[in-house]
Amino acid sequence: MSQHIYKHGDVEVRMGYDRPLDFVFCTVAVRGEIEYSNLGDPNAGTECQDVEYYRPILETLSIQVPDAMFMEIKEDQINRVGNRVRIYE
Repeated sequence: MSQHIYKHGDVEVRMGYDRPLDFVFCTVAVRGEIEYSNLGDPNAGTECQDVEYYRPILETLSIQVPDAMFMEIKEDQINRVGNRVRIYE
């Protein structure tokens, strides 16, 4: 699984590509409490193949992550990358 982590104040966004299950994921925590998880989203779950699906969700939560996160997750998915962690601040 690749993980791309964006931290800003009390907000932590974890996105990435799960190689064994072949899907992209997104979790948002604020002050340690989960605000959004793809696993609780019936339109995403473990079926989502397009990381861009999460961009409007993050915008709804007033969170803007670096564009590089989306680009690198797309590359991870194309190249089936696992065991990669990148932190953005």
